[in-house]
Amino acid sequence: MKITLFGVRGSLPTPISKQEQREKTLKILHLAKEEWKKDPNGFSEEEFLNHLPIPLSQDLGGNTTCVFIEGDGGERVILDMGTGLRVLGNQLAPEAFRGKEMDIHILVSHTHWDHIQGWPFFKPGYSPSVNIHFYSCIPNLEERLERQQHPENFPVTFQQMASKKHFHLWKEFESYMLGGLKIIPFGLRHPGSCTGYRIREGNKIFLFCTDVEYREEDREHLLKMKPQIAGADLIIIDAQYSTSEAEKKIGWGHTAVSKAVEFAEMMEIRSVVLTHHEPDHTDHEVARIILDEARLLKPGGMQVHIAHEGQKFIL
Repeated sequence: MKITLFGVRGSLPTPISKQEQREKTLKILHLAKEEWKKDPNGFSEEEFLNHLPIPLSQDLGGNTTCVFIEGDGGERVILDMGTGLRVLGNQLAPEAFRGKEMDIHILVSHTHWDHIQGWPFFKPGYSPSVNIHFYSCIPNLEERLERQQHPENFPVTFQQMASKKHFHLWKEFESYMLGGLKIIPFGLRHPGSCTGYRIREGNKIFLFCTDVEYREEDREHLLKMKPQIAGADLIIIDAQYSTSEAEKKIGWGHTAVSKAVEFAEMMEIRSVVLTHHEPDHTDHEVARIILDEARLLKPGGMQVHIAHEGQKFIL
């Protein structure tokens, strides 16, 4: 199973500002100057760039949530349709328009706008040879997507997009197969409801838990779910706030970095990817909060990753 991140921002797209880009460039130049002084003759620009820390080495990206899974059997599974879906669609478009049948499976967590607004710009959705299967626990998902493309909001309606669309209603905690992938949807605490997904291929387990508010009072309930979650290889989880921000935004549906890492540690998950970054945080602020709060918890051998566009994981 190959997992690629195409969108990691929360709430709305967040392009990097000119000021932030200038500050990053100045920091890189300063670091390069210091390294060059140590060994002018042996200094390698390429080697220097390869060892820069995040976020200097990599812009986190400004697109909203979209994750792409490629199964070992060729399955194409998309988790959520934030603005990152447009970029993924551009990559899939050449194959989508060759005239050969193509199947794409989309798992929808919920329909807050930052998780569906990429759909109208998904090029494979306009190809008549593409079969798109939508899966969710939302009974009226098709109606919700049609409303997004009402002529008052968008020039092309949902039905005018030429792909063949199929809707599949799932139930929480039931098991479903997509090729060689075994998928179990489960509910998350979030205003208006949200669905997480447990995806297993062979003996590898991946959890997708965007848009969730984990509180201390949830601990006992979540421990009862531990047999289904414990020992997962990778979790992508909402970590939009610092601890102090989360205390002021109870009920907003998002989790503090410290709580997200605490949850992953409690569930004995091997690797945690912190995502759904706050749009008011610069890349530097996101990295600072995650490094500070993850370090405080000292999660032992568990790997903690700052989600960024283009990031890949192989399970």
